Amino acid sequence: MKINKKGFAISTMLYGLIFVTITVFYMIIAYVSNRNDTNNNLVDEIRNQINNVE
Repeated sequence: MKINKKGFAISTMLYGLIFVTITVFYMIIAYVSNRNDTNNNLVDEIRNQINNVE
């Protein structure tokens, strides 16, 4: 059985590109989620400080 080298190379590149795209997308989502948690913690800390002052 003879393997088509061009088709194999193209499909390998496509699978690699899809893998890189999904990885970058996952990293962006993780960064945004972590940033949101940090902002929520900061807001909660400020609220606690304001409530303790009164």
